[in-house]
Amino acid sequence: MFFPKTSASSPRFAPAPTRLPGQVVLTLGLAALLLVAAYMIGPPGMRWPILIVLAALVIVVAFVSVEVSLALLILSTLLSPEIQVAGGQAASTTTASRGVTIRVDDVLLALVTLSWMFRVAVRKELGLLRATPLNRPFLWYWAVCLFTTVLGAAAGRVGLMGYLFVLKYLEYFLLFFMIANYVHDAATARRFLVVMLFTCMAASLIGIAQIPQGVRVSAPFEGKEGEPNTFGGYLVLMFAVTLGVFFEGNWPRLPLLMLMGVILPPLAFTESRSSYLAFIVMMLAMFVYSQHKRVVALALLAGVAIAPVALPKNVIQRIEYTFAQPPEEGQLEIGGIRVDTSTSERLKSWKAVLTKAYPQHPIFGVGVTGGFFLDAQYPRVLLESGMVGLVLFVWVLRRIWTMLRTCYEELRDPVLRGAALGTLAGFAGLLFHALGANTFIIVRIMEPLMILLGLLVGVWLAQRKEVQA
Repeated sequence: MFFPKTSASSPRFAPAPTRLPGQVVLTLGLAALLLVAAYMIGPPGMRWPILIVLAALVIVVAFVSVEVSLALLILSTLLSPEIQVAGGQAASTTTASRGVTIRVDDVLLALVTLSWMFRVAVRKELGLLRATPLNRPFLWYWAVCLFTTVLGAAAGRVGLMGYLFVLKYLEYFLLFFMIANYVHDAATARRFLVVMLFTCMAASLIGIAQIPQGVRVSAPFEGKEGEPNTFGGYLVLMFAVTLGVFFEGNWPRLPLLMLMGVILPPLAFTESRSSYLAFIVMMLAMFVYSQHKRVVALALLAGVAIAPVALPKNVIQRIEYTFAQPPEEGQLEIGGIRVDTSTSERLKSWKAVLTKAYPQHPIFGVGVTGGFFLDAQYPRVLLESGMVGLVLFVWVLRRIWTMLRTCYEELRDPVLRGAALGTLAGFAGLLFHALGANTFIIVRIMEPLMILLGLLVGVWLAQRKEVQA
């Protein structure tokens, strides 16, 4: 494992979480809001000093209370603005149309990580670093991505943007590792889960507010060019988690039912066909693994029955558009059925990777961002990291799947057991969402997924330790 296991003779203890008094949390929150407001309305010359003060505030809070800082990080996953710092390069790059963005949660994660490492060193808590079943797959896949990117840079195919993407992949692993190392009990995990559900509710309400504008709904603070496909994948995952807790948990059912009702409208109005497919697969996975098969089956049948009447007209048109687009140049025919230009372009990109680009660099690929634009996860992995990277990527996915099934089967806490069921079903949906999106490199999907994994694995490790003691 990347981080060594502690020996039987070494001290093993869970850190006592530092809980700040409510008055202190409120004061810090108000101070942060005032600083953000000053940043937004103040003159440009005052912004850097304000950012420095905010960074110092985050570092102090992270050192004193990891839980508060991680809660802020969870809130920022969907509720933080972003600034594009790279992009607009030649069309040969895989991210030419998107670029790389820096968001508040990127900076916050870096500050929290540094503060956490300093705290661990000062308080001599190095024995708490856990070896999880996901460490090795994550590390090997990231190492291969870095290696192929270095090769691509040496060959002139990859620039700075490739390294920024690789750094973002590392960010996902660090987020999982921090959560998994901090969470040692079910109560802490449930508190973080509440913050995640609150964040989802806030993001969904903002999405509902976009519906009257007549645009495809996307995540908050995404600028002029939103990404409805991304938001759809996130909503599918969080709907699954809410449904899992609804089935398995002992929380009040009504708030969970209301949250699911709030999630569905923005999910529908993303008009994301990949997300619709992911939702169907998620529900099928829920039927397979849930103990409430009759309820899930009835919900599926009811959904099929009322969908033609209940779904908005533009959603139905979006689905029909796949096969009903007027004839245009560039459309493909599959088995005599013509598909729309967007689907055709995705299929052409798959073919271009498999028949042209991949054979030129079959072992290690062209490096991250070293090829042409691809809006599909699996051919992108094959193109950028070759067969070695694809094998390791499948290893990562398989290990996540196995870990989620283990958590669902073994966790004793009913709420977290429900969250494990939901994350498992949601992950199944994301596997199909990745057919038409770069699902497993998208910040607004990967950060919530890594947080959920960290919560579940952290409690599972603590529970296994109790059994072995």
